[in-house]
Amino acid sequence: MKRRALAATALLISLAAAPTWADEASGRWAVSGHVAGRDFTLDCKFAQASQRLSGACVDGPTGDAKVKGGRSHALTKGSVNGNKVTFTYQSNYGIIPFGVDYDGVREGDRMSGQLTALGKSGTFTANRLTP
Repeated sequence: MKRRALAATALLISLAAAPTWADEASGRWAVSGHVAGRDFTLDCKFAQASQRLSGACVDGPTGDAKVKGGRSHALTKGSVNGNKVTFTYQSNYGIIPFGVDYDGVREGDRMSGQLTALGKSGTFTANRLTP
């Protein structure tokens, strides 16, 4: 009987020590990436609710007249499963719309992984910004 009480107490303590803000993907992230010979930066703000990820990413300066910086892209999909993070948003190059899919791993305040856009594969890294 005592063991059950101890086990129940240990379970309650572990539940009370649930992930805090620093353990979630919520927050503001500086994203850098490379795809199809082009480098890019984003300022993303994510909100995590359970395993769902929402938010938006804003383009940094692009150096390309056809792609203006400062455009905001709301996430159309996003999820967090353990340390795996995936998210998607729609963008466009000139008049050509396309989806951008991110598939990465988060370790504390850093994230890295692969992305695809217009049938091309690339990489990205991200660092959480202090609020």
